[in-house]
Parts: sequence; structure tokens; C-alpha cells
Amino acid sequence: MIDKVTRVGLLYDFYGELLTAHQRQVLEMYYFDDWSLSEVAEAVGVSRQAVHDNVKRSEEQLEHYESILHLYDSNEGTKAAVKDLLAAWNRARQFVSREAAIEVETALQVLRQRFE
Repeated sequence: MIDKVTRVGLLYDFYGELLTAHQRQVLEMYYFDDWSLSEVAEAVGVSRQAVHDNVKRSEEQLEHYESILHLYDSNEGTKAAVKDLLAAWNRARQFVSREAAIEVETALQVLRQRFE
């Protein structure tokens, strides 16, 4: 299981654009810039409690989007499938022609780049 900060960051990568500009600003300061609630509050001109509420609400929204769209979970499943495919290819590579191996290697390189 990944920690909360990592999960919020990953969900933000998928769904951050669905948040308001203010929510994005506060989350970025708090999670990515590692500011305290008080520092964020001072920077945006609201109370510490307002920042806390904003962060909590934004986290809940990100989780809600994931519960509906499953983009993060789908991406993780695809990464696992690519990993399995690479392992299978490593076992089977010796049994195919050089030309076929080059084609497969080219396709696998595209997948590696996409999911790394």
C-alpha cells in the first residue's frame, strides 16, 4: 500500500485539472512544496482551518473521481500486465526469428516508455 502523500500525488496527476485553481494551488503548496497549513494560510490569505478544510475536501474529491473513473487503478493494472508481458517475452525470445524479435522489441520499447 502506498502512503497518503504518494497517493494524493498520483491521483492529482490524473484528476488535478478537475479541481478549481484555488484547490490546485493549496494542494500543490501543502503536498508538493511541503508547506505547513499555517504557511499556506498566510500565503493565500485565509485561516489555517480553511486550508485544512480545503485540503480535506480536495483529497475527497480526488478519491471520488477515482471511485468513478478508475484511471489510477486501470493504469496500475496495465503496468502489471506490461511487466508480465516483458517477463513472458524474455522467456520466449530465443524461439523466434531475429526479424520477429526486432519487431517485438520495438513494440515493447514503446510500452516501456509509456509506463515508466
